[in-house]
Amino acid sequence: MISENKDQLIDIYDIWYKPFWQSDLMYIIKIIAIVFLIGLLLYYFYIKYVQKQDVLGAAEIAYRDLDVLQNFHIATKQDSKNCYFSLSLIIKNYLGSRYHMKLSRLTDNEIVKQAKNYMTDDNVRLLQKILQGMVFVKFEYEVAAIQKLENDIALVREFIENTTPQPDTKEN
Repeated sequence: MISENKDQLIDIYDIWYKPFWQSDLMYIIKIIAIVFLIGLLLYYFYIKYVQKQDVLGAAEIAYRDLDVLQNFHIATKQDSKNCYFSLSLIIKNYLGSRYHMKLSRLTDNEIVKQAKNYMTDDNVRLLQKILQGMVFVKFEYEVAAIQKLENDIALVREFIENTTPQPDTKEN
């Protein structure tokens, strides 16, 4: 016989189903995932901000590139331009690594303005002298002689020596 109250639903299940996202196992998996993500985030910040960058590595890379450039033979005007663009790139890469700046799209004058925030006035003047000496070769019709290239490489080496911090050596 049918119940008189037809709006009432007959409960045929005696145990209610519990969705999987509300199960105890799912809570444990969520906690493990959150802890793992927080750990990754902390590791990223440690690598990016806490761990010291190897400043001496930037100087070593620049010296290695200068040694390669020192053996470069200039035969044509295009060789001269390519050589001085490479020299400019060496300086930009060194400054970018040394002072943690993005210099790839900056002009020489903008680099000098940025350098004033990080370097002494003597080093800024030396950098300005180096960059101005390269402008005529890179953008004008001047062909660099081997002696000019050697002098400019020597100036860049002096600049790198002046701006590279010396490692602490304590004698006990």
